[in-house]
Amino acid sequence: MLNGIVSVLVVFIILGVGFFFTAKKRWPENTNKVFSITVVQIAAPALAIVSIENRFTPALLRTSFWNLLIIAASLFIMHFLGKLLAHALKLSPKKKAVFETTFTFNNTMFIGLPINQIVFGHEGLPYLFTFYLVTIVMFWSLGAYTLCKASDTGGKSFSVKKVFSPGLIGVLIGCALVELQWHLPVILETSLTYLGDICVPLSLLVIGSNLATSIKKGMSRITLDQVVILIGKFILHPLLIWGLFTLFGVSGLPLKVFILTASLPCHAQTAILSEFYDVEGEYASNLVSLSTLISLITIPAYASILL
Repeated sequence: MLNGIVSVLVVFIILGVGFFFTAKKRWPENTNKVFSITVVQIAAPALAIVSIENRFTPALLRTSFWNLLIIAASLFIMHFLGKLLAHALKLSPKKKAVFETTFTFNNTMFIGLPINQIVFGHEGLPYLFTFYLVTIVMFWSLGAYTLCKASDTGGKSFSVKKVFSPGLIGVLIGCALVELQWHLPVILETSLTYLGDICVPLSLLVIGSNLATSIKKGMSRITLDQVVILIGKFILHPLLIWGLFTLFGVSGLPLKVFILTASLPCHAQTAILSEFYDVEGEYASNLVSLSTLISLITIPAYASILL
């Protein structure tokens, strides 16, 4: 486990490399897409399998079931609060859908995974994947349906199939191996370990690249609804997670991982889905970019407090 200052410096250095190469146009335009596909479809599932298999026991896995329920409860509460606030702010129907989704879901993959691994080490990854499991299921069901329902199709183009992404499948495979007490063959486990090791650097390179692109396009004036989103992401959700887990007697490393993960910026896929359903895609992209920029301040702050 690295100390807080070193953890932050490592993150910023790798982010800076992605930022520099994109800003200076040192790599092909499709590089970011290749890195993203590699992380989501190869590296993250591999990392999920080996991390859960090596660091969970059947007893710990069953204990994690209650963690799953608490995290799910926190996301439902955030979604409900998002609906109330969107109504109070008198947003248009399409903006309401984006507001509710960004208010609810965090970027547990591209930002959560590298940050947690650098700050807490491999020991924190099983708890991150617990959070990720809930997030990915609820995002591609509740979140996707919310955006789809606000589109011109009125929810007719919604597909539950997208819930079963490679990352979720990797988590489920890891859980199955633990529950059955099976171990992967050495050759396969070593291969998956090497593939999982590229997840963190590639994720940070993608984030740095996205930040460079966002800054180049220019950020619009911050509005009241965006401020509310930022308060929800960086203050309300971490406090809610802390309160719920403390209430149920959870402490130590699991609690720290859950709090840090709850303090992360908006889910990056919100911008992609909003664009796909033609539901305020630019508004969603601005929220993702703005919250990611602000997280460069909040992540070091939370990491220092939790360590």
